[in-house]
Amino acid sequence: MRIFRKYWLMVWEMAVAEFRMKDQGTILGFLWTLIHPLIYFFVLYGLFRKWMGHHISNFPLYLIIGIVQWGFFCSGTTSCINVIRNNGQLIKSISFPKSILVFSSVTAVLFSHLLELGILLVFWLIIGENVGLTAIGLVPILILNIYLILGVSFILSVIGVVFLDIQRIWGIFTSVGLFLTPIFYSLDLLEPAKRKVILLNPMAHIIQATRDILIDNKVPEFGGILYVLIVATVIMAAGYTLFRRNEGYFVEKI
Repeated sequence: MRIFRKYWLMVWEMAVAEFRMKDQGTILGFLWTLIHPLIYFFVLYGLFRKWMGHHISNFPLYLIIGIVQWGFFCSGTTSCINVIRNNGQLIKSISFPKSILVFSSVTAVLFSHLLELGILLVFWLIIGENVGLTAIGLVPILILNIYLILGVSFILSVIGVVFLDIQRIWGIFTSVGLFLTPIFYSLDLLEPAKRKVILLNPMAHIIQATRDILIDNKVPEFGGILYVLIVATVIMAAGYTLFRRNEGYFVEKI
């Protein structure tokens, strides 16, 4: 995006400030970023290891991949719901492209996600069966995930200005999505009809692509990546258009 390239320094500074302020005043500070996915991991691993461990090879790595990737999507999109309202004073005081707020909020979450990816790579090095250079493939997967998150975030940020309940609704949606995404179970265990429904979720393909790279040491299926790219592009086009059309009314609505 041209706006991002032009205002990248502003995006960076706002993202760094948001990241630093996120856990300011807490005892563990930014370590909560690392603790959160680990808690999910140990709970789900304890519940499902005897069942799924028999059906999924390298289940610990399989599970942490799903948790980290799904967590990034949830955190990135949720952070943008109230981004306009939370920066109301700034919007009223300074003239700048309001889309910068969405970019900076997602970037702040990206910093946390990079720390989580560090945990993931440690798991991969410790318990991975195929340790190699395939981790480089995480870069395009990361970019694709960010692209999808931005598109959804633009839509949520506009809705969040006029519909305050969207944060709770989205929280329910992401909680349900945890079970409708192959995070702790394998698609091979589902009936073909249910599998097709689950695969409509672009995050299912992103998670599977990550597992292909880190667990199976292979190139992800092109069809799945293409599907995510198409869906993310449609969502981005719709979200960014909706955002730009309502950008001039933000001051009146907050």
